Amino acid sequence: MNSVVPNHEFMELRTMHQVPCKQQCFVYTDIDLPPEITKFSEKIKNGNVPTYKKEHSSPPPVVHRGKSRKVVAVFGGLFVFIALAIGIPIALQLRSSSLLEARLAFIRRLLSENPPLVEGHWRPQLGGNFTSSVADITQNMVGALVWPVAVPCGAQYLDGVQLALEGIDEAKRLVRTNPMLKVIELADEIEETHAEGKIGVLLGLQAGHALGSSLAVLRSMHSLGVRVISITGLGCTTPWAAATIKSDMIVLDDSQPHSLTTFGETVLHEMNRLGILVEISRLSEPAMMMALHTARAPVLFSNAAPLSLCNSSSTAGVPDHILGMLTQNGGVLMINVERCGEKQLSVREAISTINYVRAVAGVDHVGLSGSPGTYPPLLAELARDRLWGNAAIKKLVGGNFVRVLREVEVLRNRQPLHEEWIPNAAIEGNSYCRYSET
Repeated sequence: MNSVVPNHEFMELRTMHQVPCKQQCFVYTDIDLPPEITKFSEKIKNGNVPTYKKEHSSPPPVVHRGKSRKVVAVFGGLFVFIALAIGIPIALQLRSSSLLEARLAFIRRLLSENPPLVEGHWRPQLGGNFTSSVADITQNMVGALVWPVAVPCGAQYLDGVQLALEGIDEAKRLVRTNPMLKVIELADEIEETHAEGKIGVLLGLQAGHALGSSLAVLRSMHSLGVRVISITGLGCTTPWAAATIKSDMIVLDDSQPHSLTTFGETVLHEMNRLGILVEISRLSEPAMMMALHTARAPVLFSNAAPLSLCNSSSTAGVPDHILGMLTQNGGVLMINVERCGEKQLSVREAISTINYVRAVAGVDHVGLSGSPGTYPPLLAELARDRLWGNAAIKKLVGGNFVRVLREVEVLRNRQPLHEEWIPNAAIEGNSYCRYSET
């Protein structure tokens, strides 16, 4: 029998390379081992290794951790939902508020520059409320305005001319009482007055019937500072120009003109020669078309709205095909963004009207009128639309109006002086109080 002979050299070499260490033993006296393990240890000590026997034992108690986790998840999700439901609207409201303030600041800075915000149709409250009317336009950063003196249609053939003269005189006196206002007559004066921190006032006449069918009266109105004249009032036809007749208006005489007469064309030519801005929003549709073809300078639609969006007896409406002709004429529509008849327009409705006119006529032919108190928030909301950049907004607020007025001034004195009188046949049978030598 072969015996294993130990290699003493190897054992000595292994002993030499062993690193002495200290072994520490930890006895866990607080743990009670189960008897199976203690028995197994005793058997090992005695040299006997037991065989494994499968025994049926009861399963350990099941801890329902899945349900508890589901409950925690449900309550956690509910808490997150409540937090989001409350927090998101508040955050959005704060963000929307801050964005609105930023847009308002942008609009105020834009309106402080030239061209200024031009109000196309200002009807102030007279008497003791005139000061509050001026404060309203000042607060809303209006830089220039058209003040059309109104004359009742019933004064035609009576004292309409006198009422117009008295209205112009009153407007001038009221302007002189307020240091914020200044009567102006030229496009350059609009920007100069705005740079001075004042509001320029262009005098107008919202009554062609107040001219007395006389070119001499027209020239006298120009010498008094009138720079904008409506050919007719709403529903107030003159012997030489047909006004819009709404369904609830009564036509007194079928023999009245349905468009512009030859003398009416002469009135437009004389206005072009003088440098008076021709306002045609209250003409009949055939008269509008005739005026657009007759006028030598761009025309004005003041305080009006697209007829397709606002068909009211108290609001001047302009058909779409007439709006499309502004591209050739170069005129501008000062949109009434306050109301359609008796209906008050919301900001969204006003913006829809502005965008509609822009789509039909073009960005170079839109302006504002009728609601100076809502201009800053309206423009701030409009600034959200990428379609309206800085240049487009400047055209809308006043750039287009200033351009039209400047073109009217450039073309003045290029027409021959007209000395015609209206034919007697056009005014016979009317209650004119005219002196006659015969």
